[in-house]
Amino acid sequence: MSKSRRGTIIWLAMLGVAVALIVLASASATSAISPVLALVVLIAYLGLVFGSLVNVSLSTLRMSVPRLPAATRMTPAARKAVQRARSRSGYSPDATLTDVGLIVNERLSNGQLDRHIAQAVSLDNDAIQPYVTIHALPENSDRLALIQFEIFDHVGQPRFSRQCEQWLRDGDNLVVCDRQLPLDVQDNVRSGVWDLQVKVDGAIAAVHSFSVTPSTAEQRRRFSNDGEMQPRDHTIPDEDLPISLEDLLREQRQSSNSSNSRR
Repeated sequence: MSKSRRGTIIWLAMLGVAVALIVLASASATSAISPVLALVVLIAYLGLVFGSLVNVSLSTLRMSVPRLPAATRMTPAARKAVQRARSRSGYSPDATLTDVGLIVNERLSNGQLDRHIAQAVSLDNDAIQPYVTIHALPENSDRLALIQFEIFDHVGQPRFSRQCEQWLRDGDNLVVCDRQLPLDVQDNVRSGVWDLQVKVDGAIAAVHSFSVTPSTAEQRRRFSNDGEMQPRDHTIPDEDLPISLEDLLREQRQSSNSSNSRR
């Protein structure tokens, strides 16, 4: 029991003793206090007790309700991913995800690395790299969390699994997987709707669905039905990949600003 609540109860008890004495005194034939006045005092006291206890209960309730990240903004992709995760067994609402998605990594013909965020992936792309943004409240921050990324194809076959350690600080924490999934070396890889499943400390936090479209060679083969698609050898070494999504977003903004200035 808090000090304020204990003090309120003691004060009401002392006042109640005084009110009881007034009521008892009014019952005496020789008392100068009329029964009507005593009844008014008793009713006022009961109202005071009720109001005081209700205010204390509301204050306690507000203190016990966990704080929610009211200023946190979730992307549409994160909102859908969290909604899908709620229907899965092992879901936990402890982790608040504000963004989830994929980075497409592709080596251009001039040797430069092209990276961009995409909601749809083509099998012509070289590799994909998952990321997630986790918002940590102060009481759930300053700790080491285990973030697991898993990718399943259109028939639920696991294609990728990687667990990363991340120190969660108060506020938004961007976690980019330190490995990528090459698309051109996968056996029997097919287009369709794939799922990126994210777990935080072993509990499911998000299930992000994304489209995988056929490669150009596969589309030609479907129409012409001659020959087999040959795998490309464009594997991107992991050490060549920057893992900072902030750098990628900054480059995109700079590119957009440059295009606007030319106009």
